[in-house]
Amino acid sequence: MIRKLSIVVLALSMSAASAYAMAPMKSHHMGHMMHKGMMCAEGQTKAACMCSSKMAMGAKPTMCKAGMWCHTMNGACTM
Repeated sequence: MIRKLSIVVLALSMSAASAYAMAPMKSHHMGHMMHKGMMCAEGQTKAACMCSSKMAMGAKPTMCKAGMWCHTMNGACTM
């Protein structure tokens, strides 16, 4: 009886794990798209890029549009 129960539990857990693995990971995909752009250098940008802070470790980069100024000290974009 215990053997049959353990086989049923094992079968259910394997099917649940495979269904979870096949589910789309939307949040992971969006995170990947955010970091796809090129990084800005200090100064005026010529194209859209990501401006990151050299001082704040772990801070998310800011998206700068073409013609904006990237300040890498604080990771800010200004006109």
